[in-house]
Amino acid sequence: MHKALVFLSCVAAQVLAQDPVKIHLYYETLCPYSIDFVVDQLYPTWTELKDIMEVEMFPFGNARYSPDGEGWAFSCQHGADECKGNMIHACAKDHFKDINLEMDFVNCLLSAGHPASAGPKCASEVGVDWTPLDECISSVEGQDLLHEVALQQEQLSPALYFVPWIIVNDFFSEDQVGECQTDLKKVVCEKYKGTPPPACSAVQKQTRPAPKHPKRSFA
Repeated sequence: MHKALVFLSCVAAQVLAQDPVKIHLYYETLCPYSIDFVVDQLYPTWTELKDIMEVEMFPFGNARYSPDGEGWAFSCQHGADECKGNMIHACAKDHFKDINLEMDFVNCLLSAGHPASAGPKCASEVGVDWTPLDECISSVEGQDLLHEVALQQEQLSPALYFVPWIIVNDFFSEDQVGECQTDLKKVVCEKYKGTPPPACSAVQKQTRPAPKHPKRSFA
């Protein structure tokens, strides 16, 4: 019995050690610092290290909401186009239910000169039908989905006070946000407890730079 318990403990430890690095990003679709992080850090790191990452994105940030008939009205830090961009992502997240597709789509949106009007182009680029998404953002469905994102964001502790708000393995600090904005790949490789993939071999030999203050957009 004792040997069996030891074996089970070892198995459990092995599974735990190989858990993916969890990245939760709270952001705004027109915030330049949010865009830079997704396009320059999150998406490139994801393309290399997706096998050891678990990513979820929440497109709301410093926005506000209020009841409006059967749905919700929103005001966003960077205007109505940002609210539309946030809702496009909220609809895509719900409709796709596939983080690989979602990451490709959001990277396309944020790489565009005008994210709020890039939906049809990006849907075509990732091979999905734009029509259901267009119907979503033009209806109470999209309002409800974006409101759900807001409610999830409201559960944060500490409460969000700037974007991009980056949480790694359920831990938040301003220094860590700065490190993620500087070299997310290095952060992920160092946080991963399993056998590192080949893509991590180069970063492990580097010396960690002094943490940089996060580039951030306040409410």
